[in-house]
Amino acid sequence: QDGIGKDVRLKPHVLAYPVLGSTRDGKVNRQEAKVVVSLIAAALEQAEYQTNEFGWPSSIGVVSLVGEEQALEIDRLLRTHLAPDAYERHRLLCGTSAQFQGDERDVVFLSVVDAPASGALHLRDQQMFKQRYNVAASRARDQMWVVHSLDPQTDLQPGDLRRRLIEHAQAPELLTRTFDNQETNIQSALERDVMKRLVQAGYRVIPRWK
Repeated sequence: QDGIGKDVRLKPHVLAYPVLGSTRDGKVNRQEAKVVVSLIAAALEQAEYQTNEFGWPSSIGVVSLVGEEQALEIDRLLRTHLAPDAYERHRLLCGTSAQFQGDERDVVFLSVVDAPASGALHLRDQQMFKQRYNVAASRARDQMWVVHSLDPQTDLQPGDLRRRLIEHAQAPELLTRTFDNQETNIQSALERDVMKRLVQAGYRVIPRWK
């Protein structure tokens, strides 16, 4: 093969990783932060995460969906537990979705931050959050992990953006059913990718509309 990592494709492309027993301390979920750092440290011990498809060191990003405090806590833990050369080699960046605007990483870990409360959490479906979540969920080139402390069925209301995100990460194949029903109308991988991005952004898509 031409490149060291040319054949490596990280699968599945979207994963949900639940964290049990979490609590929020202001805008920081310390249990979730520790899990994100543990997942990154474990991933970097695997050959699949050393290089991307071009043979370059895989880049890794962490996006906090609730403020920069969580991102700063994760960054602090990463710098404590990873060797400085590994941190630099994999271009580790921890921040909010705004800090990732126009930027991408091969692998992205999203930290939802919110923890269970008594009853369902307040509905989060406002346009401001929709834009933030769309940016966060589109920063990964190869693989996205959604690390969360919530049960979407009991902790979140229908229509909540966090619920849509977690449920999609739990079962991304449900999204592809839209395409499977229209398979004869989708004639290229590019069309399929564009359609998937549009559906993820909340649009109803009819391929090859006459």
